[in-house]
Amino acid sequence: MVTIPMQLPPMPTTVPFPIVAFPILRAVLTALLVQAVVPGQEATPQAQKPAAEEPHFLIRRYPQDRDLPIAAVGDRPITLGELVDHLDEKHHPGFREALTTQPGVQRMLQSDLIAPWVRQYADLVALRHGTKDRTIDEVALREAQSAQLKAGFEGWLDKFYPDLRIPQTDEPSQKQAQKKINSLLADYQLRSGLAAELQGWLDYLEPDQYTRGQMFEFFNANARAFGGQVKFAHILVQHRDAGTGILLNEQGQARATSRIADIQARLLPDGSNFEEVARLCSEDTRTATEGGVVGFARRFDDRLPAVLCRAAWNLTDGQVGDLVESQYGWHLIKRLDFQQQIFILFTDDAIPSIRLVMRRSRQEEWLFKAREHGKVKLLL
Repeated sequence: MVTIPMQLPPMPTTVPFPIVAFPILRAVLTALLVQAVVPGQEATPQAQKPAAEEPHFLIRRYPQDRDLPIAAVGDRPITLGELVDHLDEKHHPGFREALTTQPGVQRMLQSDLIAPWVRQYADLVALRHGTKDRTIDEVALREAQSAQLKAGFEGWLDKFYPDLRIPQTDEPSQKQAQKKINSLLADYQLRSGLAAELQGWLDYLEPDQYTRGQMFEFFNANARAFGGQVKFAHILVQHRDAGTGILLNEQGQARATSRIADIQARLLPDGSNFEEVARLCSEDTRTATEGGVVGFARRFDDRLPAVLCRAAWNLTDGQVGDLVESQYGWHLIKRLDFQQQIFILFTDDAIPSIRLVMRRSRQEEWLFKAREHGKVKLLL
């Protein structure tokens, strides 16, 4: 069973995704490979042997499954080998080799890292495909991606290792602190580099260069998103493992498909029995007892997947939407109510917030259109 988190810590104000290392630190990544990925793990001649009994979700191993597809963008399959090569070349030199020599690194492909990696890499391919007719300034793109990585890593350091941000007074302490920072950067980039790379793409495609007139037009067209919240309920059917987010095996996916069909058959056309069906059928253990009620959500609410906020806000009160997919599984959503909790006027004081929401909205459009036009399909 899974519970949709509603008390998550604040995420970055843009769509949460960071990439290439800071140029000055790129050279240290190769040397820090093994220590950063699995500190203290000694190399072994073979990758970890598979367990006697396969788990209930899909397992991919490297290099055995290098040529197996993990996603598709249109007719173009994306293989595990392609993802590994990209991580090795862009984010963590030596990662490919470490997968074949260290069980701890190999286990990353069965951890909660692999599903986000697959999703983010598929989005990157879809964005590149969707902008093939557009002239891309590769230098400016890399700068945007590096800026995202730098900002994300520094924010992470401030939160978890604030002492390392304090200037040291003597040279040995400075070297020791820098060595620790370099090691943390190598690990951070492996885990979060694809996210930064994706966000950098969005920052490049949608720069913060709006005129006052453009912001005023956006504000008037989206006034309800400023200070308003939508209350909605959902029915969740898991087709991914609750712990890792990896797709269930063939039997699990078949069960999920059958369950969705059964739920859709139970729902009345007007959605009047949605809450009852949610109590009986939803696999979100926290909300099922409340008839699937998630609560109120802002248009861009960092506590929830963007696809859920987007779907709920696009409905009218009482309407049940089409099936949507998130990292938790398949959702049927019913919008319950809208409340305007505060009223915002277009003033100089409000412009920073309006600018932020405008950019986030347009970046979301870039991403969702790329997914739709690319017919992105996740296979892991």
